[in-house]
Amino acid sequence: MAEAITEQGRKVAAHWSGLAITYEGAVEVLRAAGIDPAAARAEDLHAIDMIHMGGLAATDALAQQAGISPGERVLDVGAGVGGSSRRFADRYGAIVTSVELSETLARTAERLNELVGLSSKVTVMNASALSLPVESANFDVVVMQHVAMQIAEKDQLFGELSRALAPGGRLALHEIFSGEGELRWPLAWATDPSMSALEPLESAMARLRGLGLSPGEFVDESELGQHFHLNVIERWGPAADANKTASGLAPEVLKKRVAASRAMEHNLRVGSLRVGRLVAVNAA
Repeated sequence: MAEAITEQGRKVAAHWSGLAITYEGAVEVLRAAGIDPAAARAEDLHAIDMIHMGGLAATDALAQQAGISPGERVLDVGAGVGGSSRRFADRYGAIVTSVELSETLARTAERLNELVGLSSKVTVMNASALSLPVESANFDVVVMQHVAMQIAEKDQLFGELSRALAPGGRLALHEIFSGEGELRWPLAWATDPSMSALEPLESAMARLRGLGLSPGEFVDESELGQHFHLNVIERWGPAADANKTASGLAPEVLKKRVAASRAMEHNLRVGSLRVGRLVAVNAA
């Protein structure tokens, strides 16, 4: 574990460690679907191994927008249990380094990579995004999905992302930004304001330009995000309200996820949150 974890980081890591699918939960879901875990493929996990808004469709959209291609070196920052990392390796042929702050999630990612035969293509690092344990200028693409909104030290964060990029490399972001109006809590990544660090899109774009990156078009997906959370509420709400398990998730996890989705759907609908994709090119 890297030493650069902050108090906010500890709260965030603990938060996600209690919400993500476990290895045992993933195996349970595979067996319930009639899939022998020993014969599982990466795609068999994608309905459960991505927490970010839009799930697999959003990961594919970002990969295509960034132009990830076979043999490229991809750094996936804040990778959770590794769903997107496995997708970049399996579907797009990339050589992936996956960085995750939570030791629990990093270990789960390693076990799932081994389960689906991708350990040789995806390297997992349990480390902080504020001090990436990677060489400078070493990656063709750096990916970050739903991470910046929970890190206060944004200059340090984006400085590290920029440092990792090779000349001409692309920073691919799928991130959440502040909008207009009061937020309804809990948020998907924070149960209280001390765990959140939202900023407007305009501030993020200015920071990217200040680092010598050239940001492209911002693809606003706030409406898609709203529908994503509506689907979560419809899919898991009844089980959560009845204190039951579903999709390999314990009742207490379902309750937290559904409560967050109810608040997130409202925030996206009224415009107090925005979510979307952009790719910035390292002009160095």
